[in-house]
Amino acid sequence: MSLEQEPTGQDGSSSVGDTLLRSLTRLPQPRFKNPFKSRFFNAVHFDNPSVKGLLGVAVLSAAFGTAVVYFLNAESKLVGEEQYSVFAAVAFLVMLICYRFCQRFLIAQSSKSIEAAMHEWRQRIVGKVTKLSLRNIEDFSEDAITDGLIKNYGPLSQSIITITAGVECLSLLVFMYFYVVFLSPLAALLTGVVAVVTVLGYLSVSARLGDTMREAAISNANLDRSMEAGIRGAKELRLNTSKRTEFLQDAKVASSHLYENRSASASLFAEVLASGTTASYLMAGAVIFILPILNPLEKDEVSRIVMAVLFLIGPIGGVIGSIQQFNIARFSVLGIIKFEEEVDACLAKNEETGSAATAPDLAGFKQIRLEKVKYSHRSSQAADAENAFSVHDLDFSIEHGSITFITGGNGSGKTTILRLLAGLYPREQGDIRVDGVPISRFPMQNYRDLFASVFADFHLFAKPYALGSEGLVRLDNWLARLQVRDKFPADLSTGYDTNALSTGQKKRLALALALAEDRPVLILDEWAADQDPQTRMFFYRTLLPEFKASGKTLVVVTHDDRYFDCADHHYHVEEGRITLASGSQAGGDSKP
Repeated sequence: MSLEQEPTGQDGSSSVGDTLLRSLTRLPQPRFKNPFKSRFFNAVHFDNPSVKGLLGVAVLSAAFGTAVVYFLNAESKLVGEEQYSVFAAVAFLVMLICYRFCQRFLIAQSSKSIEAAMHEWRQRIVGKVTKLSLRNIEDFSEDAITDGLIKNYGPLSQSIITITAGVECLSLLVFMYFYVVFLSPLAALLTGVVAVVTVLGYLSVSARLGDTMREAAISNANLDRSMEAGIRGAKELRLNTSKRTEFLQDAKVASSHLYENRSASASLFAEVLASGTTASYLMAGAVIFILPILNPLEKDEVSRIVMAVLFLIGPIGGVIGSIQQFNIARFSVLGIIKFEEEVDACLAKNEETGSAATAPDLAGFKQIRLEKVKYSHRSSQAADAENAFSVHDLDFSIEHGSITFITGGNGSGKTTILRLLAGLYPREQGDIRVDGVPISRFPMQNYRDLFASVFADFHLFAKPYALGSEGLVRLDNWLARLQVRDKFPADLSTGYDTNALSTGQKKRLALALALAEDRPVLILDEWAADQDPQTRMFFYRTLLPEFKASGKTLVVVTHDDRYFDCADHHYHVEEGRITLASGSQAGGDSKP
């Protein structure tokens, strides 16, 4: 549907909301050079201002803004007396320039400081997440990780300027009120009464406003998940009309909940905004209609007092406008802090000891052995942890320079065993030893550095990380060997579009990347499953022997029984237990 095609209601007319939304695309975008833009203002800046410094600037901004009103009032009085003051005019301009500079500096530097802090938070939390074990990652929901690392930062960033402007408006409001006190204590009392009533009115709806905003955030997350599911499952929805109908109904419900919660939030905020605006005019009305009655002596000063009170309207609007953004920012910050606390709690339970400097070099190992190892797939939130699937009594060894096949039915535990072997899961019982040296339950990085892998659920990054010049040469050679080099740019270091590759081509890239890392142990989880028969034969009869001849140790999960003879050792997994396959030979002298 083009922008010119407006959907209509049952009576043939466009909805008000639809018309307003479409009008945003038709309004001209004004472009002009700011005549007040100054190189001086752009050049003057201070790095890393303190909180006290920023608060000082806010106070200065408010003081200069109040001074602007003061000189306006002073000149207004002189004009009424048919006089003119050059000093007042010059002072007005100076105060206005200072006010603009302080306001601009406050908002720009506050935003910069908060964005810098958010950048540090992101980097710190991402660093912590990458230190989690795979089990920790799986214990978190995908939505929790996405919110903690991505989604909470967007609303927070968008609210910074409005909140900072609100703080500046609050300072200005205080200064302007004291100016009203200076002009007329009685007028200040009247406006103060109106302000107190307004604040009490806000407090009566603020709790409800916070609740509805939280509900709106939850509804928004649910709708996001629904839309993501629709994109990922587009094939399935296209093939099944009934499934598509039910999905659209659920999406409609999620959208309705978001509409209801956001409409409720908008209604409450509109109440706050309208009350604030009404209060501003009530202040002026109290001065005009009530002050002359209570104190006739001040009737000649009413115009000056009214001007000062009317200048309170702008700051009041700014403060009210920042309230909603403050609630959004607070909700986002609490979400980020909670996520980091949960990550810290997981890291505190990890028992990785030692340091990279003192860790022994394991690359020249002769044997990796698992003894009575057990691991269960149960989350800390699982209701039925006792019945969770587990692999147990794992007793087998991997010999350096050998090819080990692992077979078993779907769901038997093959991938779990590979992840335990690679140190991605922390075992619950048993030992892992490298040439007799015990490996901690949360293995150090020097152990995990032994392994390169292509798991069944592998992920391809958009560029080859941590390969260096020699690694890129190896990657180039392996892509050519696997007959997919023409699918990638000449300079591999710039990255590539993985979405343009077929499933089989993605697996070839994943294998080439794993080989380019040049690790001692290569783990391949059903790598040949999506390859054509010719490629499978090439993989088993040509590549695996070449890998072995180059000194690599291979652990391969496979169902291709016609190639079982390629393995030096063959283990079979059934219901979480691993046993030596019939007719095969155990690694080394050990027995499973």
